[in-house]
Amino acid sequence: MPPGTGDVQMGLSRLLPRADMVIVTTPALAAQKVAQRAADMARRSFVRVVGVVENMSTFTCGHGESYALFGSGGGQALADDIGVPLLGQIPLEPAVAAGGDAGLPVTLAESGGDAAAVFESVAVRLDEVVPHESSDAVDMAGCSARLLAHVADALNS
Repeated sequence: MPPGTGDVQMGLSRLLPRADMVIVTTPALAAQKVAQRAADMARRSFVRVVGVVENMSTFTCGHGESYALFGSGGGQALADDIGVPLLGQIPLEPAVAAGGDAGLPVTLAESGGDAAAVFESVAVRLDEVVPHESSDAVDMAGCSARLLAHVADALNS
C-alpha cells in the first residue's frame, strides 16, 4: 500500500482484523515520520506490527561502490522506535522495477541480484516473527476468514 494512514489503510484494518502489518519505509527522515504514523494507526486499530522493511536502502554502481542515496539507518531507527525487528534493507536496483513492470518478480528471475536475496531473507524473517495457526483453528465465521477462503478457492481453480 502507499504510505500513510488514509481511508484504504483504515478500511483494510477493519476488513482484516486478524492481519499483521509490515511497515515499509525508506531511509529518509520524512518517510520514517509517515511510516511512524502508519504504525500508530495500526496499533490504534489493534493490528499487530511485526516488523519494518527499509526499501531503497543503497544503490550499488556497476563498479561495485555503494551509495546511500536517501540516507542511512532510517529503517533501523524506525524499528527501534516502534519496538519491532528490522526485517531487511532492500537495495535500490533497476531489476526490481523492471521485474515488476514485466510481471516477473526479481526473486523469480534467474539472476535476481542482491535485492532478490534480501526479499528472500525478509520472507524467512517473516516466517519467524509471524505466529502460525493451523488451518483447523481458523474461525471461518469472520468476514476476513470467509474472504480468505474465497481467495484460496479462486487460486486453486
